[in-house]
Amino acid sequence: MIITISLLTCIFCLIITYLWNVGNSYDYFQRQGIPGPPYRFFFGHYKDLWPVKSISRQFQEWTRQYGSIYGLFAGTTPMYVVSDVDFLQEVYIKQFSSFHSRHLPIILQLQTGNKVHLFGATGLRWRRQRYVINPTFSCGKLKLMMPLVNQCIEAMLNKLSDIINDKNTEINIYQLYKRMTMDVICRCAFGIDTDMQNDVDNIYLQKSGGTFDVDVDKLTIVKLTNLLPFFITPFRYFYLGQIALRRILIRLIPVLSNYIEESPGSWLTNRVKDVVNCRNKSLTTNTIKRVDLLQLMIDASTYDHVKDHSDEQFMSKTLHSDEVVSNVFLFMIAGYETTSTALAYCTYILATKLDIQDKLIKEIHEIKWNNYNNEDIYDIATNLRSLDLFVREVLRMYPITSKGQIRKCNQTTIISGYIIEKDSIIQPDIFSIHYNPNLWGPEDPNLFIPERHEIKRHPIAWMPFGVGPRHCIGMKFALMELKMCLIQLLRQYRILPGDNIEQGFKRQEKIVIQPDAIYVKFEKHSI
Repeated sequence: MIITISLLTCIFCLIITYLWNVGNSYDYFQRQGIPGPPYRFFFGHYKDLWPVKSISRQFQEWTRQYGSIYGLFAGTTPMYVVSDVDFLQEVYIKQFSSFHSRHLPIILQLQTGNKVHLFGATGLRWRRQRYVINPTFSCGKLKLMMPLVNQCIEAMLNKLSDIINDKNTEINIYQLYKRMTMDVICRCAFGIDTDMQNDVDNIYLQKSGGTFDVDVDKLTIVKLTNLLPFFITPFRYFYLGQIALRRILIRLIPVLSNYIEESPGSWLTNRVKDVVNCRNKSLTTNTIKRVDLLQLMIDASTYDHVKDHSDEQFMSKTLHSDEVVSNVFLFMIAGYETTSTALAYCTYILATKLDIQDKLIKEIHEIKWNNYNNEDIYDIATNLRSLDLFVREVLRMYPITSKGQIRKCNQTTIISGYIIEKDSIIQPDIFSIHYNPNLWGPEDPNLFIPERHEIKRHPIAWMPFGVGPRHCIGMKFALMELKMCLIQLLRQYRILPGDNIEQGFKRQEKIVIQPDAIYVKFEKHSI
């Protein structure tokens, strides 16, 4: 009886202590004089954020109310929502060592050890992976992959030609873009040849699309672990144990594979492993090497243990074989939906602003493309002035995502007079930055004016790919693919708005901010 009372007393004291700490944590922003919307005990601002269709638009609305720096609570964790570019320059560049980590949902924290990819890696592991993978995306390597990219674009154009009967045929070009970008990823990152344009039920396309169908932040387990972080470790063991159990059961009873379905992410990861193993076996033969991202990473990989050192002189210049698998999977997921969505936004602008389209067509037709090899075409395509300004303006007005730019404070520091405590979250308000008249004037930022990018702006004013050392490593690859697709398309067609273009353009936000469809018509050039 005495033991029971003592135990209940201890539990009661722990609950009181926990509730006191929770309540005390909500004084954080008030102590620093930082404004913000009202919070709810235990939930912070999650109950306000979970129901909204677009978190980015909600941040923009709060920025108008509370200013360029305001505070929210992710449960009890302080989250700075910032559109002050000087503040963000400290975070992303000047004080990068204090903000080198991303704030990741539980889904991206499940893999540990050598299975952590570049997006989720932190500290010395991230530094080594970035160092090894960076050369893979050099201009020289991208030029070597140009033929693979062009083959995928040509396949899309052939399919487009089959679909179009006359200029009154309206199609959803977004679907073709998705197949084309998946085709590019399969060939350049995954190392397999596909017929994605004709195989509409392709399993890789379905599985990759499945990873984007769910809004990760609104999953019950993600909500729970965000509110109660101490559940992360037990959930990780449960999740990984579930995968291991499935493998054991299928090995013992193969027929169960028809009833126990793998998650899209697990399915794609296992296919990457198969391709890597196959590619490694081929190295012992005289098989000609493919020129793709996978092979470049395999060439810099090892099965041995990889140590991370703070001294660059002793830093390993290799990836573990498991890191190759996880990073190829990352590039597949990151390069599929994002690039196709950027192409969708570009096409919407081309169809609705025909004067701008005609200017690009004129610039493109001035080049004698057939007179140049792939290396020359790469240099010309990536440096076409009007096209570059156009793409930059599209990505300013229609940023693809803001979730990759969130940072976690790794050590307490001071920015703009504010004490940023360890484990606090920095969330940039990209829409408020990209539409700030002080950053993008004197013309109205709501107007599409590519020439505004001829003026040098603040280094944080344009951040569709992030900024600083952790900016998107595949930026050059994505821009090359996007520009080459637009060039090939505009060399053959004039793009006209479909009857349903505005209805299809309604945007939704999950992992990426994307339209439902882009309905356009095509008019073949007479020359």
